Amino acid sequence: MAGQGAFGEMLLAFEQVAVTAEAARVREAGAVTVDSAAGLVSALAEASAATVGVAAGGPGALLTGPALAECAALLARRAREHEAQSRLIAEAMTRAAGLLVEADEEVARGVAGAAG
Repeated sequence: MAGQGAFGEMLLAFEQVAVTAEAARVREAGAVTVDSAAGLVSALAEASAATVGVAAGGPGALLTGPALAECAALLARRAREHEAQSRLIAEAMTRAAGLLVEADEEVARGVAGAAG
């Protein structure tokens, strides 16, 4: 890209901005997932508290309080794992955007060295 002058620099800048923006979106998606899961965890926790002692495993019981509490805990763990994974992906994308600049600079040095 270095040999393309201003157009190459503009294209590189655009690519870097695009990758950085996508990294931000991935980070945001992880945070939104955690927030959404937190609401569901809260609802499951309330349902768990409400069912304690109501359906002690009788014939019509689908989930008892402890089972709902375990579902809520599992959902919370999975949401945290998803958010952490999203953060790692976003960080990798941000590093990749930086590598674009480094690669362009390396090519520019190579071209300048070859031109003598």
